[in-house]
Formats: sequence, C-alpha cells, structure tokens
Amino acid sequence: MSYVRTSLLALSAALTLSSTPAPAADYNAEVTFRMFTATCMRRLGMPEEIKSWARDARLTPIQDVGLLATFVGQAQGPKGAAWVLPSPNDRKFTLSVRAGSQTCAVWAETGDPSTAEELFKKLVNEAARPGTKVNTEQDQSFTTQTGKSRLLEMSVTDDSGEGYKFTFMGGDQSGVFFAGAPIQLSMQMTRLPPDKNPKAQTPAKAAPAKPAAGKAAPGAKK
Repeated sequence: MSYVRTSLLALSAALTLSSTPAPAADYNAEVTFRMFTATCMRRLGMPEEIKSWARDARLTPIQDVGLLATFVGQAQGPKGAAWVLPSPNDRKFTLSVRAGSQTCAVWAETGDPSTAEELFKKLVNEAARPGTKVNTEQDQSFTTQTGKSRLLEMSVTDDSGEGYKFTFMGGDQSGVFFAGAPIQLSMQMTRLPPDKNPKAQTPAKAAPAKPAAGKAAPGAKK
C-alpha cells in the first residue's frame, strides 16, 4: 500500500476512534467536517465504495434534475450521484460523487466558513508523514454577485504515483455559490491519477543509439 493511502487511512481511523473531540467554534462546521471524514476520507474517495455505502446506509438519493446538477455538475465522463445525509438539526447536508472527476464531496447549507476551513487545513496538514508531501495548490478569496467566498485546494502525494486533491469552499452566507443554491460550505476529495502527480511522471525513454558508421543496425538485412 502506498505511503499516502496508509497515511490517510491512519488519520481517518484516528478521527473515527476519537470519541470526545474538542468542540469546534461552530456546530454546523464541525458536522460538515465529521461527515466528510466519515464518508469521503474513510473510503479514500473511491466512487464505487462511496456509492455502495450510500445504498447500504439507505440514504435518500437526490433525483430532482436541477438540484442534482448543482451537486454533481454536468461534466463528461462517469455519471455523478448525490444523497441527502441524515441531519442532527434542521440544516441540510448532502453527499455527492461529482460527474466526470468522481470527486467525493460533502455540502452544507450553512456553517461558519472560518471554523470549517481551520478544521479542513488541520486535517490535510496532518497527512504530512514520512513518505508523503502536502502542498497548497490554490488559495483564493473572491467576490461573487451574492457574497464573499473562499477556495482552498491542497494535495497529498507520494513517490509511488498515489495522490489526492482536497478542496474547501466556504462563503460568508448560504447561496454564495452556484447562482444562489443553498450551499455555504463544501469539503471535497479527488483521487489523482499518476499523470497528475508531478513526482510520479514516467521518465522519458532514451532514444536507441545509432549504429557506428559502416555497421548495420541489429536485425538489418545485409
């Protein structure tokens, strides 16, 4: 098993066994974080395992075309799916596998973005163990028509070719993303193919040596 997969599984197990976690500054942000680690992290972002777990857990699938498109997108490639997560309060939480990239994502209707981002960054940074590397790929703050928002992308990779991208989205109010959709927070995890991991690029093969002058190449007819 690769270093990065071992590191993430160990981190997920530690979070699962933590029965008395330190309370976060915002309850909905903590619920979003816990749901993300219990679904995407525990299954290493593998779409078929996530879909199978959702069926076994009898989660309610989202079938409304417009709402489904919000959570899974409309990218080419493998289809996406989304489910309603059980909520401990009257707020809405959603699990999805995005179309195309097959990104595993948890979405929250509301929650404090600063608290959620702090939990998210701590989680990803703790994956930096011997044999793995954590990088910040994007760190942006921008303003949309409905408010201010944050986008943070971090990667966890190793030399074996294994890699994952973690994405955090947070807005200063619900509705800041996707033209007013009821979303304020999202935590996402995507498995990176080897060709997206710069450290795992296959070295270029050397060109075959040219035969010396006057000598035929091996296998050539005389």
